[in-house]
Amino acid sequence: MTILSDFAPSRDRRLLKGLMGRSFERLGGAVRDLHGTEQIGYWRGLAQVTRGTTWLSKLVGWFFHFPPAGFYPRMSVTVLRDRVGEVWMRGFGGHDIKTRLLPTAPGARIVRESFGLVEFDLKTGVKDGALTLDVVGMRTLGVPTPRVLWPHLTAEETQEDGWFRFDIRIDLPWRAPLIHYLGWLEGSAATAKRMI
Repeated sequence: MTILSDFAPSRDRRLLKGLMGRSFERLGGAVRDLHGTEQIGYWRGLAQVTRGTTWLSKLVGWFFHFPPAGFYPRMSVTVLRDRVGEVWMRGFGGHDIKTRLLPTAPGARIVRESFGLVEFDLKTGVKDGALTLDVVGMRTLGVPTPRVLWPHLTAEETQEDGWFRFDIRIDLPWRAPLIHYLGWLEGSAATAKRMI
C-alpha cells in the first residue's frame, strides 16, 4: 500500500479523456500528458502574470486569490487525481491557487471547475492541437449566476517545442481586464512520484 492508494482510481477515468472522447487524442502530446494524470503529476516552469488595474478587478482578483502581476521563474502545477475528479494546485511563488475539477455528463465535453463558493462550467474544444476552454455556466453558492455576470475567458493550452504552453486571459463581463497569465511547463507524473 502506498500513500497514493486512496487516491488511485479503480479504472482509467482520466477526467478530460473521459469527457472529450476521441477528440482528446487530437491534443498535443504535452497537453495530453498533463491532463492524462492518473494519480499525481507535478510540472514546473515559468509564467508572466498581468493583472487588471481597476478597483473591481483588484477586488475580484483578491477574492479568487490570483497572484500579483509579475514574472514567476519558478511556477509549479500539481494535479492530484482522486475518485471524484482532480485537485489542481498552481504555485506562483508564495501565491497558490487551488481548484477542483469535476466531470459533468459524459459526451457533453464540459468540465466543472470549483473555486470554493464559485463554480464554472467550461466547454472543452480542440483547435490545431490546442485545448480551448469557454465559460458556458456559472454558479455561486450552488445558485446559477445570470449570464450577464459571467467572466469572459480566452484559454488555450498547447505544445510548443515539447513544452506545455498555456495562455489564459480572463476579463470581467464588460471586457475589463482581470488577469492574463502566459507560461510554459515541463514535467510528468514520474517526476512527482520521485519527489514523494
